[in-house]
Order: sequence, then C-alpha cells, then structure tokens
Amino acid sequence: MKKHSFLATFCLLCTMANAQFSTHNTNTVSAEINAVGDVNIVLKNEQGEIQKKALLVNNNGTYSLAGTPNVIIPGQSADIKLADLDGDGNLDVIFNGSSNSELGRGIAMNDGTGVFTRSTLDVTGATISCGFADFDNNGLLDYYVFGNGVDNGGTIFFQNNDGTFTKDQSSFAALNLVDADITTIDFNNDGHIDLFISGWDDIAKQRYSAIYINDGSGKFSIIAQPNLIQKGYGSSVWGDVDGDGWLDLLLNGDGGANGEASSDIYRLYKNNKGVLEVKATFNDYRQLSVGDGARMVDWDNDGKLDIILTGWSNTKARQATMLFTCTDATNFIFAENALSNTDFPGVSESSIETADLNNDGRIDLLITGFNGNQATQIGKYNRNICGFYLNQSATINAKPSTITNLTSVVAQNGNHTTVTLSWNPAFDDKTVQAALTYNLSLKNKTTGKFLYNPMAIMSGTTNGWRRIAALGNVFTNRKWVLNDLPEGTYEWTVQAIDANFTGGAFAIAKSFNVSTTGVKEIMSGVNIGTSDKQLIIENKTTSPLNATIYSASGTIIKEIRDIEKASVVLTQGIYLVKLSDGSKEMIRKVVI
Repeated sequence: MKKHSFLATFCLLCTMANAQFSTHNTNTVSAEINAVGDVNIVLKNEQGEIQKKALLVNNNGTYSLAGTPNVIIPGQSADIKLADLDGDGNLDVIFNGSSNSELGRGIAMNDGTGVFTRSTLDVTGATISCGFADFDNNGLLDYYVFGNGVDNGGTIFFQNNDGTFTKDQSSFAALNLVDADITTIDFNNDGHIDLFISGWDDIAKQRYSAIYINDGSGKFSIIAQPNLIQKGYGSSVWGDVDGDGWLDLLLNGDGGANGEASSDIYRLYKNNKGVLEVKATFNDYRQLSVGDGARMVDWDNDGKLDIILTGWSNTKARQATMLFTCTDATNFIFAENALSNTDFPGVSESSIETADLNNDGRIDLLITGFNGNQATQIGKYNRNICGFYLNQSATINAKPSTITNLTSVVAQNGNHTTVTLSWNPAFDDKTVQAALTYNLSLKNKTTGKFLYNPMAIMSGTTNGWRRIAALGNVFTNRKWVLNDLPEGTYEWTVQAIDANFTGGAFAIAKSFNVSTTGVKEIMSGVNIGTSDKQLIIENKTTSPLNATIYSASGTIIKEIRDIEKASVVLTQGIYLVKLSDGSKEMIRKVVI
C-alpha cells in the first residue's frame, strides 16, 4: 500500500469550521444521478433540529450542494436508498429519519438531470429504515419502511401493474422494534429477496436480530439461527468472504441478548448453506448509530473481501476507522492495515460508503461521523468529519468477463405465466467465480419501462460502469424466475460484479414475448404426453411446428424441427417444452 499524508489523500467535502454540516448519526450513499458519468453523494445533513439539503453534486471531483429545488431532506438517524421506482431509467431516492417535520421522510423522483420532485407516495412510519426491492418477483419494484413502535413495525408497499401500491404489514404485525436496521439479501439462494432485521425489541426488552425468509410472494417468516448473537443499534453488511456462493454476515451493535453485554464487537459469520457460524470477531469498536458503520469490499484489488469498520475504541481511547485486509479467505483470517492508524480519521456515530469516486479502478472511502477533535493522528480535525479518502493501492482492478448463454423460458400454467432467465457464470482475474454477483436488466419494450433497472451504463466505451457501488440485484444467483409479467415484448441482459463492485460489460441483450393469447391458440392443435420414459409431441395443425426441450435449470436438451409426431427418450426429471409455429409459442412443464 502506497502511503500518503492525510492532506494528500483525504479531501473535505465542505468546510467544517462553519458548521455547515452536522454529520454524526448520519447516513451516506453515493450514486450517479444525473447521467454525466460522475458519482454524486446523498447524505443526511442536519444542523441542530433543522434538516438541511442533502444532495452534493460532483463537478470534476469538487462537491457542492445541489441548487433549488432540492427536496431530499432526511431526518436524524436517516436511511437513504436509490432505485428506479417508476421504470423511467432514472434513479429515485427514498429517505427517512426521525424528525418533527414530514419533510424528513419521503420519496423523491428523478427527472434524469438530477432534479428531484417530491412524490405523494405513502411513507407513514418510515422513521428508521427504508428501501426498495422486488419482493414478489413480478418484475415491479416494491418499497419498504420500518419505524419505531408497534404501529410502525414494518410495512411493504407492493407495486401493482398500474403503478399503484398495496400496503401490507402482515409479516411484521408482531414486531415492536426501536432503531431497526434492515438489509435485503437472498440468504438461502432460492431466488427470493429476504430481510435481515436487527434493533431493540421493546416487548422482550432486549436486542433483536433475525433472518426473515421470503416465500416468493412477499410473505416473510423467521428462520432459526442458534449461533446468531443478537445485536442492535448497529449495522449489518453482507458479502461472500470465502467464495462459496453464499453471502456471509458482518454484524455489530450494542449488546443485551444471548448473554452478551458487550457493545463493542463486530462479529463475522459464515453462511454455511443457510446456517450462520461465527468465524471472526473485531474488538473493540462501538458504532453508536444505526446502519452503514462498516463495509466489506476488495480494497487492495487482490480478489478477497476486506473489512472497513468504524466506532469508539476503548483500547485506543478515541474514535477509529479500521481497515482489516483479508489474508486467508477460506479461514476468514484478517490483518489490521496500517492505514487504520495513519491516514483514516476515526469516527463513531458514523456512516461510511465505498465507491470509485474518481474512476481510476480503485475503490475509495467516503467517511462521515463524529471525530471528537482528535489530535493523535496526522493533523487535527474538527469534531464532525465529512470527507473522502482516495485509494492509493498499486493494483488496478480489472472488469469481470462478459456473460454468455442468456436463456429465457416462458411457461404457462393455467392463468399464470412464469419466465425463467438463466446464464453461464462469468470469470474474473481475481475474484473467485462463485463470489461474483449478477446484475439483471429487464425492460418492457412494449411500454418502454424498466422492470429491473441495473443502475449501470449499458453501452459504449463505459459499458458496465456502475451508477452505484453494491452487490448485483440478483446476488450470486445465475437463474431468476419472474411471475405473471404483463403481455408484451421484453429485452434483458446481465452483467457480473466482482469483489470491488466493478461491473463487467453487459451481454448482448436478448428478447422474449409474453402472450397468453398465443398460448391458447396453439394449444388447441397440439398434444404433448408421456409414455414410460418418452416425451411424445403430436402436431394436428397444418402449420409447421418446432420444439425445444429444456432441463428444469434452463439448459437446452434437444431441438426438433418440422414436427408431425415425435418421441424423445429422457431420463427421470422435470422438463420444459417450448413449441413454436413461427408466430406463436407455448410452453409446457413435463414430468418424466
């Protein structure tokens, strides 16, 4: 690691001396929101009890507050997330925080130039955690809000085909949490987005942490984790440390459950195919805020996930920002990096973000939080820190390879349609293949709207450049199933994302059609049946008929052209058969 002085590598986003920003108990995200190829910053910005503007715009490396109008005004202990809620191709923002004013929570819609308009969508109860995800796999982005108390235990707003939203609190009716931190992941690799929730349980009067598994329809239930030591008033971060294709958990927070009184432990759990197992601890660092106190990212571009964490350290008698580089991913072994004590300003009551702020192939660190006038490191800082550290690692990160063999299978089962998208794994020069995550783009060409906006550039010389630094939207999965898409023509593609959050180029887009009318027309003239281990297809129409037989995972088993009557010997299993007469298609599931 090349060393530089603090002044050379850490840049203030604003002048702290004039108290323009109060950045303890904060939240910070970075994303490109105005289609100019630079990473902008959204952060909670509070002066006393008054919420301030929160959007900083990047002008060739110099950040300044966005001009009027700016309706993103998060409250205290805010949560801020970005996604394309309305499918227009622009990144929208959901934000919240405890505030005496309703201005401190809401959804802001982006017009594509970085100008936002306040939405009238319901965010009742959104005082602590919020975000976006497609929880029912219908291709439409939903949003969630969590607040303090039984009335705000947790709400999902499911998006309908007409753009309206249906409010549902059924999965979280029994919760009475304070300071809940929510992360979205596919914990058990079943293709459904799950939730991890931690906080203070105001019924049991103790800390609370739990995995909520999604049944695929957006209904959630707790899965027991006997090794999980419950924490609250902290943060949770996910990443595949050991490269086995399962996302592991870094959890911190105050104690008070499972016999642990300590509030200054970050604990790293291996996800052993759905069971959490403790692998490492990092002492002693107390975050003293909700969410975003740590990150797992490949800081030194060696393909292994490193850990950056923050908090008050009793041992060091100061706030700390620590970098632990991974030396043995298989055994979850990390070593403290010298930057922790020389270059990084220490913070508690913190929110940190990692992103390649200057597009040089190295992940950078954005730090906000309470510093406490430290004079023990290089220089002397103000009490509140808001700035970024530009990574000086010698190695430049390379992109993952472009994905191949994009395959779509549309199947009709009664009145329901499923679309199964699958692809081959990508390759990376450093990141283990199983640890790559994948980012799906899905667009309804009939309406021109995105269903899954990949939040990345999809063409040209910067093909694959990520507008946000995050795991892919379908995590480590290489198959994604969508339910009951509206009739239309769809275009889709996928990119791979490595441990540095660098995106590979998108594969050449493929198309598929959803047409329930076409299915009904062709079914009347075609018979599909089985006999012993044979699949039998009989064409009673006057039109030519072609068939493609797929395995349950989407692999092509056999293709047959110009069928009058055909029989195919198959091994025992489940198959999908796609029939086409050139203008219409049908899909049948067959069990041998």
